[in-house]
Amino acid sequence: MGVLKFLVWTTCAVGLGVFLARGNVDGRSPLEHMERTWKRTVSPSTMDRVKGALEDAKGAVSQKSANASGPRERITAEDRAAIDNIIAKKK
Repeated sequence: MGVLKFLVWTTCAVGLGVFLARGNVDGRSPLEHMERTWKRTVSPSTMDRVKGALEDAKGAVSQKSANASGPRERITAEDRAAIDNIIAKKK
């Protein structure tokens, strides 16, 4: 019974997708109608502001990472000499 339900729902979902992509309502597909409605209701200026804010944020993040210096080295000269001595003994 579960397999039959799965097949029926899958078939319905695929059929709806095909209809939305290729069906014809008033000379256009339902997908085209939705796109036109979306473009009319969502003002382009709002989308441009969102895109601009996103680009500004990306620029700020990349600028901080480009200006950031590497980690400061906290190893003293004595520590460095001891490490060099250990490495020399291994060779």
